[in-house]
Amino acid sequence: MSEAVVESSYVPYTTSTFQYAEYNFENSALELARCQWPNYDDQHYIRGCKWSPDGTCLLTVVRGAGMHVMELQSDLYMGESVLTSRPIVPLQPAVSVPEAGLIYDYCWYPGMNSANPATCCILFVTPFRYLAIKWTRGPIHLWDAFTGDLRCTYRGYNSVDEVEAAMSVTFSADGQNIFCGYKKNVKIFSTSRPGREYVEYPTSHQASCLVASRAQPGVVAIGTWKNTIELVSQSDGSFRSLCKLSGHKGGITTMAFSLDGFRLYSGARKDKEIICWDLRVPGRPMFCVPREVNTNQKISIDLSVDGKWLVSGGTDGKVQVWNVTEQTYPSVHMQMNLHNDCCNGVSLHPYRPILATASGQHHAQDPLHHTRHTSQYENALCMWWIGAQQEDPDLLTTIIRAATNS
Repeated sequence: MSEAVVESSYVPYTTSTFQYAEYNFENSALELARCQWPNYDDQHYIRGCKWSPDGTCLLTVVRGAGMHVMELQSDLYMGESVLTSRPIVPLQPAVSVPEAGLIYDYCWYPGMNSANPATCCILFVTPFRYLAIKWTRGPIHLWDAFTGDLRCTYRGYNSVDEVEAAMSVTFSADGQNIFCGYKKNVKIFSTSRPGREYVEYPTSHQASCLVASRAQPGVVAIGTWKNTIELVSQSDGSFRSLCKLSGHKGGITTMAFSLDGFRLYSGARKDKEIICWDLRVPGRPMFCVPREVNTNQKISIDLSVDGKWLVSGGTDGKVQVWNVTEQTYPSVHMQMNLHNDCCNGVSLHPYRPILATASGQHHAQDPLHHTRHTSQYENALCMWWIGAQQEDPDLLTTIIRAATNS
């Protein structure tokens, strides 16, 4: 396998790098675009969504239907407001990668820039893949987001020299390394050297979630299924444990660092609280905010680029929003009822007031009646405008044009 071609375009942490979006969560969210998957017996529900670092593409993973990349509509790159009469645009995948196995985790290359195709790549973990007539443990794949081709693979091995399945993955802040969570350790690969060369950091429990700090390069948070979080500093192949955090009631499934690196937000499965940790005083939680999570499904959280807004999905289909700039418990809390099914994925656009959401979950079948417990299926990927809205002065004309496609 040849070396992976990924040119570094990492932008160091600086407050002048970004043009912050102006969110207006008090207005009702205006739906911009939608893509829907049918709910057959194999249940093609969506497993989260993530905006690319440059904001041009939206990545999502569908159970049993692989990975899909959607492009942001050209008219949404500019303008301070959107007309309330704007029609909902159907989303069509620009790139699709069929994958039979269940994709556990995925992430964009942090230096991704659409103007430089070499940086447009996606990393994801498929623990088990169906090859020929049997299921096998799958390696970590690096896919090209332009062509949908496989660039390279990274393979971790266990003590008996068998390929080991990873459960979580993330890039380092500069994109030079890849952190992969396994059952008994975290393996670190060099992005430019695919294959089986790596260094290990032993863990007490399986690493279920990983996130790297942009403000403090080399600092990585490791969440485990045993309800704990460990902060590790990695430099030149050596590791140093910084602290361990405990307080969740379930296994860690989602985490996010604040812009300055002083706070860490974390959520867990079957745990109805998001915990904010002050990493300067890591002994106890800074505050907790509620959300509805009553299943083992991963319900993601996201933080706006300016560090002001924290958003979270929920199994009740609602999106919770908090202003976390206060030094104490957030005084501003809003919720938006956007989906009829579980909202498992939320992602704020890097520089536009656009929120992407993903809905769907596994619905158990009644063994006696061979029917599902609910008729509310919504396996949808949506984009919502949460900025300034403008009334259309000629709404009737707009409706006629949309109906006649003129």
